[in-house]
Amino acid sequence: MIRVSQAQTAAFILTKNYLAGPKAPHLLGLVNDLVALPGEPTLTPFVAASARLIHFSPTDLLDALYRQRTLIKSLLMRSASALVPVERYLLFHAATARQRNQDFNSEFRLWGLDNSEVEAVEKGILAGDDWPATAEAIVARLPSSLVRPLSQTSRGGRVSTTSTVALVLRWLAARGVLAVSQENPAGLVYAPFHYWYPNLDLSAAPGEAEAQAALVQAYLAAFGPATEADISFWTGFGKSETARAVGALAAKTTLTMVEGIPGMLLLLKDQAAALSSTQPPSLPAVNFLPADDPFTTAHRASRSRYLADPKQQRQVFSSTGAAQPAVLVNGQIIGTWQWANNQLTWELFAEVDPNLQPLLQTESERLAAFLDSMMNVFPLSEGD
Repeated sequence: MIRVSQAQTAAFILTKNYLAGPKAPHLLGLVNDLVALPGEPTLTPFVAASARLIHFSPTDLLDALYRQRTLIKSLLMRSASALVPVERYLLFHAATARQRNQDFNSEFRLWGLDNSEVEAVEKGILAGDDWPATAEAIVARLPSSLVRPLSQTSRGGRVSTTSTVALVLRWLAARGVLAVSQENPAGLVYAPFHYWYPNLDLSAAPGEAEAQAALVQAYLAAFGPATEADISFWTGFGKSETARAVGALAAKTTLTMVEGIPGMLLLLKDQAAALSSTQPPSLPAVNFLPADDPFTTAHRASRSRYLADPKQQRQVFSSTGAAQPAVLVNGQIIGTWQWANNQLTWELFAEVDPNLQPLLQTESERLAAFLDSMMNVFPLSEGD
């Protein structure tokens, strides 16, 4: 067991996340080291990558996803959209299959679809042989009896709409039966999974227990030390699944006590020496991170490590753990920012050391320039 300060821990994880010290040399290595980039909101993976890479253009990410196909976008941890290296997709897909199946079953019930209707729509979609195809083209070739519009009204009066085809297309893509391409925000294009990923065989995926242990190990490599509750929240695993995965890694992990964070944290043994020798940076690490950035969502159960004030926590984190775009100094959240009407604005929770102002201004100008360039790719606001 080792004992370290919270400042050491923050500096250690910031460095592993390329948010302090050297930047990452290339995109694929960065995503591999972070386990995944969030797939949503739309701007998040681009802004997260730009904060960590030496050189990065928005087209680099689109090329990796839809031309080189070294990255793949899918519903994985917590059934949320994630971008992961293609070579690790089978592992992560197998690790998260149970929760994904449960979540989709719940969604189908919520919209009033039974198994027979889902299977009938699946069969109709997969009977087509004209691929790739847009959702509109798929709908056009289906019998009208399979295409049913769906709507719901919340207690607050908000109306949500979808269709049987839209739900089943998401389900087929989540299972790896269909693959999706989206080179522009105008729309998705679907094709059988092997059409774009001929070398990926889902039947060759490891078993659930092995895959879940590997996913937890990857998480700890990127974000440890962390609590078991952090692991469970990030992966979406239940308590028993988390305990099984942590138990399988017992020989590879050590317990860590971090000043200011309650309880025992887990750390990979091969990182213990590096953590113990880490010192806070001499020059403050200033970061403007996007909504649901990997760093700010890595420790949702121990979020007090980001900011101690519960009121400020509620300004940054939703009840589900989603994170607002945040301004950080040495891993501590000191404010929030937003991009609206092609303009970056930011607000700090309190006055800061005047010496930080030039660093904050420099980073905000870098981000504003990047977001301005992003508008040529996706003309969206940060909330999209």
